[in-house]
Amino acid sequence: MSITETEAYPVPAIQREPANQESIREVLYSVLNDLKSWPKHVWVAVTLVILFYIPNFMESVPYQWANEMYSFGLLIVPLVIGLLILMRNELRGLPLEPDKLGVWVILFGVFVEEIGWYLHIRFLAMGSLVPVVAGCILLLAGRKVLKTIWFPVAFLIFASPFPEPLLNPIDLHAQTLSTIGAQWMGTFVGLPIVREGNVLQVPGMSLDVAEACSGFQKLTAFFCFAILYGWLYALPGRKWLLLILMSAPIAMIANVIRITALAILAANYGKGTEAVAHEYADYFVIILSGSLFIWLGRYIGCETTRF
Repeated sequence: MSITETEAYPVPAIQREPANQESIREVLYSVLNDLKSWPKHVWVAVTLVILFYIPNFMESVPYQWANEMYSFGLLIVPLVIGLLILMRNELRGLPLEPDKLGVWVILFGVFVEEIGWYLHIRFLAMGSLVPVVAGCILLLAGRKVLKTIWFPVAFLIFASPFPEPLLNPIDLHAQTLSTIGAQWMGTFVGLPIVREGNVLQVPGMSLDVAEACSGFQKLTAFFCFAILYGWLYALPGRKWLLLILMSAPIAMIANVIRITALAILAANYGKGTEAVAHEYADYFVIILSGSLFIWLGRYIGCETTRF
């Protein structure tokens, strides 16, 4: 079936009231109506992409679920779908100008996927989803549609676990910086604390700042969130870059405070108290770093979202 500009099918979009005035039921109803009106060739393309990537998802999802550093990646695909729903008013009415270049972009994505699959490189296998989806949009809808939704499509890259050889050296540096920072902060508040490598000696016991306590696992998710946050508030390039760069020190500061607080508890109330507090310390890091990040965002201009 050939596609012409007059055969405009909705790209999950129905023009209604502004998003903030719509109920959840109205949003779901409009999206379901759009899905029902999609032509068969669009459903065929969506189905083929899903079937093609099922083996990758079956291998990648259990790995990410078991690995805290990449577990946030499981939320990326549902998040991208949500972004596309929020953008439905922008997509409504865009002209459909199918571009044959999409075929070559799809073939490139499939080539990358096959390399990643056979070499067991999860980043390539899942990351190839970006060019495959981009190619399908080019082929079915054209460059204007792809230009409008470039960010959600590119954001799919975070659904893939990044190569461990690339991240492990950074993780080790973060572990060392967290230990040094906790020693400095503990000394500043009057806690007798000595650092031996990545071990902190406090009165009566020693605390090992393991890789899981380096803060890097939260940093990867926070970096991803910083990119999304800046886009949602339509920050100009420099401010967006500043927000992304500041995600690292904010996450590290929150983690240093966490380790110092655990050291103080251990020194004053014993190992048992520290062990109990350790179970809930991650929530403290998330709340503190998130609060600092949102404050910074408001300070540099994050006031109204693009929706």
